[in-house]
Amino acid sequence: MTPPSANQIHLWLVDAAAPNEPQHGILNACEQAHYERIRAARTKRQYWQTRWAIRYALSCYAPEIAPVQWQFSRNAYGRPALQAPTLGLPLDFNISHTRGALVMAFVAQGAVGVDVEYVQRQCRALAVAERYFSATEVAELHALAPAQQRARFFDLWTLKEAYIKACGMGLAIPLGSFSFDFAASEIAIAFDARREDKPARWQFWQLALSQTHQLALALGGETVRKAMTIQGIKLHADGQLTTLELDGLRGPGVN
Repeated sequence: MTPPSANQIHLWLVDAAAPNEPQHGILNACEQAHYERIRAARTKRQYWQTRWAIRYALSCYAPEIAPVQWQFSRNAYGRPALQAPTLGLPLDFNISHTRGALVMAFVAQGAVGVDVEYVQRQCRALAVAERYFSATEVAELHALAPAQQRARFFDLWTLKEAYIKACGMGLAIPLGSFSFDFAASEIAIAFDARREDKPARWQFWQLALSQTHQLALALGGETVRKAMTIQGIKLHADGQLTTLELDGLRGPGVN
C-alpha cells in the first residue's frame, strides 16, 4: 500500500473483530509485561489491538519490515512516535480508541491528531464543559436547546482532543485556552493569550462514524496550508484492507 502523499491524510478504522490475543510475539518484552498486568478484559483487548493495528498498518506501507520489528518512543507527554526501523520517508501518526472503535491517522507532512468518542456513554456534559471549556464555548452550549447540547459537547470534545494530541502535549494544554467556532463552512479555532499558536496553521475535520461514535481530525503545519484529501481505510481481522466510506465528513476540501 502506498503511504500518504504530501496532501493526504490516511484515516484507518480497525474492525472490532480484530485479533484480541497476542500472536507471533508482536509485543516487545515491556509491552508483554504490561499486557499481563492488565486485569480488565476490555482494556486488555484494546491494548493488544492497538499495538497490533499500528504495527500492521506500518508494515502495509513498508512490506519489507515485519510488524514485530517496529519500535516506538514517547515524548515527555506520552505521545508515541516511530523510533525504528527508519522508514526513509516522513510519517506522523496518531491513535485513538474508545468503547467499540479504534482509529489511526497517518500523514506525510505536519502533525496529525485524531480522537474518537463513544457518544452514548454517561457524562454530565454541561458540568464538564463548564469546568474545562472556554467561556465562549460554554455560553454557546447554554444557548442551545437541551436536545442539541450533548451533540455539540462531543463535537467540541473530540476536536479539542484531536488538537492537543496533534500538538503532542495532551492535557498539559488547558482545554479552555482555545475555542472552536462552527459558524462558517470550515471549523475555525481561536486562541487566548495562554496559547502561542496561530489559527492559520490548522485544519480540522469531523465525522460521525456511526450513531454511537464521533470522530475529529486535526492537522497542524506551515502557515500556508495545503489542500488536503482524506482517504478512509478499514483494517479487518484477517489483515485485509477495504475502503472506509467517509459520508458526512465535514471540513476543508469537503463539498
